Amino acid sequence: MPNISNAERQARFRKKDELKRHADRIFRECTLLQITKPPQEIRQFLDKITDLPSGWTNDDYEQAVKTLNHFHLKFFDNPHQLENDVIEGRDSQTEFITTPDPSKFMAEEKKAIDKVKKLSTHLISALEISGCPDSDQAAALMEVIRFVGRSIASNLKSNKSNATTMCLASIGPQYDKPDWFISSLVNTLGWNLNKDLAHEVGKQLMEFNYSNK
Repeated sequence: MPNISNAERQARFRKKDELKRHADRIFRECTLLQITKPPQEIRQFLDKITDLPSGWTNDDYEQAVKTLNHFHLKFFDNPHQLENDVIEGRDSQTEFITTPDPSKFMAEEKKAIDKVKKLSTHLISALEISGCPDSDQAAALMEVIRFVGRSIASNLKSNKSNATTMCLASIGPQYDKPDWFISSLVNTLGWNLNKDLAHEVGKQLMEFNYSNK
């Protein structure tokens, strides 16, 4: 880094100090919310983010702020999305009403949820240890999603869930989509987009040029 004035050095120190205070506020909130990860693991993760490299730039700083903010936003995610997708995709509500053995049914459902949680953990671990950048990880994951989407489309009967909907949305128009697909896609996107963005998506879909490939 070129020589900088004492005032600039102090300004950089204050910015870095504010970043660490922001991380401390997030850590305290994690403790209050009793996040499932061990406090030491969270502290190490936050320290790694705020440990800016020597000669850090504004881009390095803004990236650290964004990473901290996204970590904080995860607190407000629905923690039951995976099990909701498992239950809805298996049409558990209907099955529970008709099953002759509710206790056995509930035990099997819990076992299925645990199995899917383990599978998702394995997939995430594979992505993390791959060493691939985010865009390459996204490409690999989308290949898996398309694989599952084609399998769902091949079934005579497929149950609706946010997960099955997004898998079906990833495959081409040559594949038939179930009757519930459109309403479920609208519902899934609606809950994940704010109103302005949802309206803009709808507008651009209406204006989409299908001849432009």
